[in-house]
Amino acid sequence: MTSSDEQPTEPLSALAARVAIATLVVLGILAVMATLWLGRVILALLFLAIVIASAIRPSVEALRRKGIPKGFGVLLHYAALAGLLALGLWLAVPAAIDQVQGALGLEQRPSAGGAESATGVKHDVLIALDHKLRDLPSGTALLDPAFQYGRKAFEVFIGMFFVVAAAAYWIIERERAIDVVCSLLPGPKRKVVRDTWELVDLRLGAFVRGQALLIAVVATILSAGFWATGLPYWLLVGVFAGVVEIVPVIGPLVAGITAIGVASPSPRTSR
Repeated sequence: MTSSDEQPTEPLSALAARVAIATLVVLGILAVMATLWLGRVILALLFLAIVIASAIRPSVEALRRKGIPKGFGVLLHYAALAGLLALGLWLAVPAAIDQVQGALGLEQRPSAGGAESATGVKHDVLIALDHKLRDLPSGTALLDPAFQYGRKAFEVFIGMFFVVAAAAYWIIERERAIDVVCSLLPGPKRKVVRDTWELVDLRLGAFVRGQALLIAVVATILSAGFWATGLPYWLLVGVFAGVVEIVPVIGPLVAGITAIGVASPSPRTSR
């Protein structure tokens, strides 16, 4: 009869097998996390492509019902988006650079007691914004062949090509992709997955279109209103107000505070 304090011991081979399996699981998780981290840019571009495809798919489908193939409809949408983007850059970027330069010059204007250099968060933000605006193509820079050269320009081009190609592929081959995914599922769940997929795609596209229209309308109206009332930096404040409009409640409040702060005279100018 064995004593009560004796416990059955696990064979050494079974213990080694359990340790090996646990190690492989941990390594597999780390490998997946490392792959996702290294491919985070690709995942972000892929998500952007799905968002763009969801936004323009209803109008592409409407054109298809009128006899225009999906591929040609996608090209028409891309041409319209590229034209709007080029027009926006052509008109807005030079004016924005001038306004930022005006703000920087106003901050660095020498006072009555002598010259003083502007510092602080506002100055740093204006400097960073000026650099970013100058990196954007504007006016004749859109037609400058030199812009197409360089490592950064090449990476931007590859990223844009990947997004537009993936979005076009998702629009054209969407039904086949859904069929392939649903074919891997049990029969009773296929309709639920398909209906859920359709609903998510529909809601995502409607949300993106609504937010894009909201930003464009608010930025245009406020910029025009600020320009008409003589507000300094009317374009920067109007575009900022349009962008932050996507944040409910807080966005309009921040935009209003910004507009009031810009319109209020500084102590130096009020003397």
